[in-house]
Amino acid sequence: MTEQAKIRRVQDTLTIAGSAVIAFGIWSLAKTGLFITLVDQNTLKAILGANGITLTVMVYALLAGIIVVDMCLRAYVGLSARAEGHGKKKGPTYLVVAAVAAIANACSLGAIALVTSFVSSPISVIISIVIELTGIAALALVVISSIRLRRMSKVLG
Repeated sequence: MTEQAKIRRVQDTLTIAGSAVIAFGIWSLAKTGLFITLVDQNTLKAILGANGITLTVMVYALLAGIIVVDMCLRAYVGLSARAEGHGKKKGPTYLVVAAVAAIANACSLGAIALVTSFVSSPISVIISIVIELTGIAALALVVISSIRLRRMSKVLG
C-alpha cells in the first residue's frame, strides 16, 4: 500500500470518527430528553427532598446547560475532525477538547449508571454504558487518527 493510500485511509477514519462524535452528541440530547420525559416525579421528589419543585427546576436547568455545552463541544470536535479528514489544516485545540471530553465521559460512567437505574431496567443500564463507551471510543479514535495523520503528513512533507 502506498503512503498516499495510507494517508487517505487515516483521513477516511478521521472523517467517520468525527461524524460519530456528532451522532453521539445528538444521542446525548435525545437521552436527556427521554430522561426528563420518563423520570418518575415521586422518585425525583424523594431524592431532592422537601424543596422538590425548586430543586427539580434547577436540575432540569442544569441538565439543559450541560447538554448545550456538550453539544457545542461535540459539534466543534466532530466538524474539526471531518474538516481535517477532508484535507484542511486544523490546530491542536480540538484534539485537546476531544481528549478532555473523553476523560470526562469516562469519569461520568458511574453517574450514568446511577441515573439510568432510576428510570430503567438493568439491561437499559448496560446498554447506556455500552453506548457511552462507544462514544468515548469515537473521541479517542479522533485523537489517535489525527495524530497519526499529522505524523504521516510530516514524513511526506
